[in-house]
Amino acid sequence: MTARRILFVDHATAPGGAEHALLALFAALDRTRFAPQLASPAGALADAASGLGIRVHHLPLPRLRAAPGAPWHLARAVAALMRIIRESGVELVHVNTVRASVYGGLAARLTRRRLVWHVHDILEPGVYVRGMCRAADVAVAVSAAVAAPLPCVGKVRVIHNGVRSETFRINRTPEAARLRAQWGIPPAAPLVGQVARLQPWKGQRDVIAVAEMLAGDVPDLHVAVVGGDIFGDAPAYERELRARVRDRGLTGRVVFAGHQDDVPAVLAALDVLVHASDREPFGRILIEAGAAGLPVVAYASGAVPEIIVHDKTGVLVPPGDRGALAAALRRVLADPALARRLGETARAEVAVRFDARRLTRELEHVFDAVLEPS
Repeated sequence: MTARRILFVDHATAPGGAEHALLALFAALDRTRFAPQLASPAGALADAASGLGIRVHHLPLPRLRAAPGAPWHLARAVAALMRIIRESGVELVHVNTVRASVYGGLAARLTRRRLVWHVHDILEPGVYVRGMCRAADVAVAVSAAVAAPLPCVGKVRVIHNGVRSETFRINRTPEAARLRAQWGIPPAAPLVGQVARLQPWKGQRDVIAVAEMLAGDVPDLHVAVVGGDIFGDAPAYERELRARVRDRGLTGRVVFAGHQDDVPAVLAALDVLVHASDREPFGRILIEAGAAGLPVVAYASGAVPEIIVHDKTGVLVPPGDRGALAAALRRVLADPALARRLGETARAEVAVRFDARRLTRELEHVFDAVLEPS
């Protein structure tokens, strides 16, 4: 049987959550049945995909909203995608981000190819969402929270992102110790960490406020803010966060660790993961923490309750309630048996519910259904 050719389109250079999900898909996809290709700009995502044996077409997909020359950029990139589709014999186009869906959706429609719209964000209903609902053969939502606003219920399939748990079960003690030393954190000090790119909706302000609340109760507590401005669109926000830490006397207590590629080592260095996002569409770090057996304290916002079961695989608190977030962290830090139980239960749950190979098979069933002759 000839492998079905699929063109994946993503606009990012550096991998964010949607891109990590795409790379996990590439790693688990059955190559005897599907022949994936990627159209994306040159950068870390394209390099990682190439390292997985994916044929990569380097194609700039510039920002379109309020951008000078946007119609020209759109026309040129869509024409390039149409040429790739035709010359490579692509049968299905999979668009992985909002910007990529504008380019890839047009190219798929103009070449009369099937279109799968992978939705990683909680989107407000509007012209874009209605247009993509009409254009796509299937919309794959990464959570029920993402699926809820989409006005094309009959086309929507909810398929969570997955993780390969064994990646997070390797003994990372040496790397974890190195990170703690690099961050200036004593080996035995309690360490709470947030792992998220620097964006206001990710809740770094709340994490810093909680660190201040806990400073008197847990004298040797340290907090690591792990993540960077990977897309270069939040430099002012990072400056604001650093000023908050300085102004509240938390220098040395709150550490800005920047972007870290070795997420398993980061999780091994932490005692508790804190998650403070607003309207979280999925939260890949939550399943990674579960795979690592790390207890989680989180706002019950967006898709988080689809992943974390309160007092079973983590502790959930009302979204935006900083006092409740601080109290939950205080509780988990003070009770090692509770922390261990939460981490062990989460590990077992992730292995069953969020296994990357099983979830990739579900997505392959979507591809099969879309490619089935009508």
